[in-house]
Amino acid sequence: MERPSISIGLRSAAAILNSGKKIAILAGQGALDAGDELEHTAEKLGAPVIKALLGKSALPDDSPYTTGSIGLLGTKPSEEALESCDTLLIVGSSFPYIEFYPKPGQARAVQIELDPARIGLRYPIQAGLVGDSKKTLQALLPLLKRNENRSFLAEAQAGMRDWWKLMEKRGTARTSPMKPQVVAWELGKRLASNAMVSCDSGTIATWFARQIPVKRGQHHTLSGNLATMACGLPYAIAAQVAYPDRQSIAFVGDGGFTMLMGEIATAVKYRLPIKVVVIKNNSLGQIKWEQLVFLGNPEYACDLNPNIDFAAFARACGASGFTIEDAQDCGRILDEALNTPGPVVIEAVVDPNEPPMPAKVTGQQALKFAESLARGTKDAGKIAKTVFADKIRELV
Repeated sequence: MERPSISIGLRSAAAILNSGKKIAILAGQGALDAGDELEHTAEKLGAPVIKALLGKSALPDDSPYTTGSIGLLGTKPSEEALESCDTLLIVGSSFPYIEFYPKPGQARAVQIELDPARIGLRYPIQAGLVGDSKKTLQALLPLLKRNENRSFLAEAQAGMRDWWKLMEKRGTARTSPMKPQVVAWELGKRLASNAMVSCDSGTIATWFARQIPVKRGQHHTLSGNLATMACGLPYAIAAQVAYPDRQSIAFVGDGGFTMLMGEIATAVKYRLPIKVVVIKNNSLGQIKWEQLVFLGNPEYACDLNPNIDFAAFARACGASGFTIEDAQDCGRILDEALNTPGPVVIEAVVDPNEPPMPAKVTGQQALKFAESLARGTKDAGKIAKTVFADKIRELV
């Protein structure tokens, strides 16, 4: 016999969701096995699915229901959906950046979470359902009514069409020095349908989140803790050991890679055919841009050793090594590297002045950025020129 408490909780959650007009779904790592249920729920509720970064693989990015990631490395449509929704369904996520949630009192909220201690942790909840995301959604779906107000979802879908056009424009730039977005975009087009992509912390996570669309059947992941550097390479090794018949890719920055790059020798020893793409900008980029954009301070102590040849290092370990310096050659070299047997390191030398700007820049962030340049940031002229040129190119 069904327990009455569960039935009451489901009815309460359904009543809240059925009364909403502009409904948004926030999906996290706990929803990775609930992709079909998320799409069915989104269709019934007319709700865009916003993905916390750990939930990137919950829905493929070509799904008509998702607006991609949220946060500083998220999409503009995701941010706008949470800014204007009147109802929020949180599925398997405790996304920590509360400034990106709806304002308190703006939206009524339902949360599905396996850990009861996380119910209401980030946002006030009217109905909490403790359980597995997939099974709970399956139980909830029959109680949901079709939301006839489709304009909220349609607006988000139109925003995503514009967003992907912008991502493609950034990913196909043929300027010199090469943009990091180009490497991510070209890599994304070449990933196997069952690829496992491991990323690292830093600016690399921005290009990973925005420029590498996840396809159905792929799994994309990184650490869920802020500034957990160096995990991308060991994640890729572990994934390859666990799933020897799937493609395993590490997409990492030079700062994170240098911390554990000796593990390339591990991949060689055990004949693990991982492919490691190292975005080389000779900088601890996330720290650099936080100093500039959030603190308004000049860049300080973010430079890395520019003389490390990562491709040569890979060859010294017994792996294969490739270097990409020109955007025109990026696709061709990636093709060759991805088809090379055994472990491979691809060093991609990119523009160190390319900023990982938020989808929507606030006035405060713009002011802090201007202050940092005025206070004597190294290469301030080059940074300003890069930002200006990027904006002009995107408007053309």
